[in-house]
Amino acid sequence: MAYALAVSAIILTLAVRPQVARPGNRLLDVGLLAYVAIVAASLVPLVADVRLALSPASRAVDLALRLGDAPTAAARPLSLDPGATTISLALAVAMILIFWCARSGFARGGVRHCTRAVAGLGLALAAIGIAQHATAPRRLYWMFPTRSATPFGPFMNHSDFATWLVMALPLTVGYLIARLHSRRRHDGAAVGLADAFDNTSMWLTTAVGLMSAALVVGLSRSGLIAAVAGLGALWVLSSARMAGRARGWLLAGFVVTAAVAAAYANTNAITARVSETINLGLGGRQAIWRETWPMIKDFWLTGVGPGAYERAMIVYQQSPRVVYFNHAHNEYIQLAAEGGVLLAVPVLMIAIAGAWHIRQSLRGDRTAIYWVRAGAVSGLVAVAVQSLWETGLRVPANGLLFVVLAAIAMHEAET
Repeated sequence: MAYALAVSAIILTLAVRPQVARPGNRLLDVGLLAYVAIVAASLVPLVADVRLALSPASRAVDLALRLGDAPTAAARPLSLDPGATTISLALAVAMILIFWCARSGFARGGVRHCTRAVAGLGLALAAIGIAQHATAPRRLYWMFPTRSATPFGPFMNHSDFATWLVMALPLTVGYLIARLHSRRRHDGAAVGLADAFDNTSMWLTTAVGLMSAALVVGLSRSGLIAAVAGLGALWVLSSARMAGRARGWLLAGFVVTAAVAAAYANTNAITARVSETINLGLGGRQAIWRETWPMIKDFWLTGVGPGAYERAMIVYQQSPRVVYFNHAHNEYIQLAAEGGVLLAVPVLMIAIAGAWHIRQSLRGDRTAIYWVRAGAVSGLVAVAVQSLWETGLRVPANGLLFVVLAAIAMHEAET
């Protein structure tokens, strides 16, 4: 799938021909290019002396994994799992190209169409996910049984589906507010709230309610916390465009949505999850983070290689192997383990440049699209919070929605 997505992104880029590294986007785009270059560099075979100078701990890991009788004899890449790193590189190229294409496309229009598509997809996925969870909780698409995973809709893991939902939900709410603000009489005066609710507004409201219900039914604790953070961010951003009374109505709408979503929930299951959280706290995640820390210290400069966490953890996991740690359950910790300082530098550059650009875009937008931007930004905030406990952005579908939201938040409308 990663390679097909990369090829599709390249074809799209040739068709769209997006503008890259323009004055306003230069730091961000250079950071993205640097990220790809460093991931690609981790695949270049290095002679033993150079490889061990950059990554001394790789000798012990090579011996433990039995990658050869003489670990220092042959040239090898820095990545401990070149196959997984190649997939990570393909996904990175695909996501960056799609981001550039979406950003250029949204400059010419189409933000509303794209947001409606996301809302419609969210409505469909939430309905399918709730139905599948209620009737066949251990089967993907009602047909394929799973062992340890808890599928939800088309996702193998309910937390991964929650990652998609916490991005789509604030975006849909933002678009709904944009539509309500755009409704005007012929004389330019705003219409009443009841009159502003046309058919599109009604199905957007339905989509918001059903996606919220799917989050509650899925019982992803990280997803629920992230959704609260995302909607909270949208409420904070509303202060720039809404009066106090209107913000009160917006907050009331959030409360009503939460109440409707709770009606779909299994009370016993929620009580069990709350009790588990209180009694166990972070549970197994603390063990994963604790056992990942030696990996970070040993590979502090170069990391073990993007995508190579699972292979490296074969050596570093000390807990009983009843469950293998295939990811860190924290996007930031996994980034540090896989990329080290070399990859953290461009990521930090991307984060700073992106935050600055988002701030400028929000401040300069005086149209109703501000609300769609604000919804997209809130979705990014939500997934940033969830990433404290999950690595859901590594699922291609979630990564794709993430870059679309980033493009909506940062695009510059042509005048």
